[in-house]
Amino acid sequence: MKINVEIIKKALLHNSLKLEDLNEKELVKNMLTRRRLSRSSKIVINLAHKCEFTTGVMVYGSAYGELIDTVNILESIKNGESVSPTSFQNSVYNTAASYHSIVQGNKAEILTLSCGDNTSYSVMQQGALSLLKEKEVFVCCVEAMNFNGVENLNKCANELEYGVAFMIKRTEQKANSSVAIKKEKGVPASLSWMKNLYDLCEAKENVTIEVEL
Repeated sequence: MKINVEIIKKALLHNSLKLEDLNEKELVKNMLTRRRLSRSSKIVINLAHKCEFTTGVMVYGSAYGELIDTVNILESIKNGESVSPTSFQNSVYNTAASYHSIVQGNKAEILTLSCGDNTSYSVMQQGALSLLKEKEVFVCCVEAMNFNGVENLNKCANELEYGVAFMIKRTEQKANSSVAIKKEKGVPASLSWMKNLYDLCEAKENVTIEVEL
C-alpha cells in the first residue's frame, strides 16, 4: 500500500556538541517540569514549536533513546552512588514525546519507534499510516549523545545533538518528489532519511512524496 504525503512544515536542529538557545524557559513555563527535561525533550519541544504543533498525533523516533540519563545511571551504580530519580524516570525511549504531551496537555495518540539506521523512514511510514484516520500528524526524530564515552559510538560522534521534524498530511495529489537514499557526513544514520527529505523541502516548495507502507 502507498500513501501520498504532503509536507506542511519542517524543522531542523543540530550541533556537533550541544544545542544552545532551545528556548525552554519560554516554551516550558512550569519550573519543576523544565528542570526535569532531558536533552531530547528540550529538542523535541523546540522542534514542535517551530512546526507550530501543540496537540494531535505524534510519531517520535530515536535509535539510541535517552543515552545521557542511561549513562548517568550506570556511572552511579559503578561508583556505588544513589541513582538520580530524575535520570531513572528519563531513561525510557518515550521520555521526550511524553514531556511534550505534558507541557501541551496533549491527550492524542503518541507512538515511539526505534529501528536502528532505518528509524526516520520507519517514523514517516507510521506517520503516513496514521494519516488514514488523522488530518495531520507530527513526525520527528532526535538523537542526543553528548556524554562521556560517546567516542565508543564512533559512527555517531560527529553531531552529538540532532533533531528533524515535519508536519504532514495525506493528499490525493501525485507525488512530485522522491527522497534520495544517501548518507551525509555528520548526520546520524538513524536520521539521514529525514535529513534528505528536509534538504529536498529546502530546495523546492510544496513537496509531496509517496510513502510505501
